[in-house]
Amino acid sequence: MPETTTVGRARLHTAWTWISSVQVRLLMALGLVLGFSAVGTAAYWSDSATLAGEIESGSLDLQLGARNPETGEVQWSAVGLNQNWNYSVQELDNVAPGESVAKELHIRNAGTTPLTFTAAGSSSTDALNPHLTATMRLGGEASNTGTREEVNRIGTCTAGTATWWDGHVLSTTPEPLTPGNAPVTLAPNASIQVCMVAGLSADAPNEYQDKSTMLKIDFDAKQVGAP
Repeated sequence: MPETTTVGRARLHTAWTWISSVQVRLLMALGLVLGFSAVGTAAYWSDSATLAGEIESGSLDLQLGARNPETGEVQWSAVGLNQNWNYSVQELDNVAPGESVAKELHIRNAGTTPLTFTAAGSSSTDALNPHLTATMRLGGEASNTGTREEVNRIGTCTAGTATWWDGHVLSTTPEPLTPGNAPVTLAPNASIQVCMVAGLSADAPNEYQDKSTMLKIDFDAKQVGAP
């Protein structure tokens, strides 16, 4: 065999060995890359939780009541929101000059939210103005003497802690019930009573005969802290 051929084959063998070695190194390098890639896709642990709690709104309910003359128990009316109540026991019919009637009015917070209230009193017409008057005493107790037939009814308020109205003239212009229109605070389930005396002044002239009107008190309640 010629020497050139032997030399050529030796060079070819050396070249092939070098190429194979490069392929192995490339494959090994690729395997390392894939290995690192596999580590990079590992999963992370995770968890979740939900916090739930009940929220219940409160209630505001200003109620009015009167004492049953037969049982002595307070019977409540104006139950619920924005309710009206015709206080029939406060009516005074066939009234003559100087007569009056006294009744208790009970006010309570039947809701779960502390409240304040203000009130304004008026008459539905001016038919008896200025001779229809009213007195109101906080915490007072009502008592009455005389009869309708004898035309000598007199109502009075005894005891109590403060006078809200004192001989106040009733007209169609509403006037604050409490001094300075100061709000009154009532805690949940708390109640107060006031005594009202309404009557015709003793000097009412003849032209006020056969007249009628209605005493009206509007209460406005809101939760404590409300503007």
